Amino acid sequence: MRGAPLFPFAVTAFLGLLLILSLSLVGINIGDDLAGGNENGEGNAEQQEFDDPIELGQSVYEMNCASCHGGNLEGGVGPALDGGNYSQEEILSAIAEGPGSMPAGLASGEEADAVAEFILSVSE
Repeated sequence: MRGAPLFPFAVTAFLGLLLILSLSLVGINIGDDLAGGNENGEGNAEQQEFDDPIELGQSVYEMNCASCHGGNLEGGVGPALDGGNYSQEEILSAIAEGPGSMPAGLASGEEADAVAEFILSVSE
């Protein structure tokens, strides 16, 4: 009789561990779909293909720049970009070098070019 009360606790612990393991496996599978790992092409903005460079620029701007420069380029922590005060070369230089407290290299190559085109298209 002495060992009998321990049996229900051991069964409960085993079932708890089994539940944790099964929920972890389910979470891993769901996490892949939410992170864009699904097969139907509906991933996050980084994995989407854009035909128009301005659409790509807008997507990259929203992900990397809008938190400081505002959703409508109106400024905030960073300066306003909607006044048409900057040339494409100045924008590309700022993206590459990161003036002031702006981090350098938030976009590069095609993405940086697309962001510059987007900013210039909105500023016109």
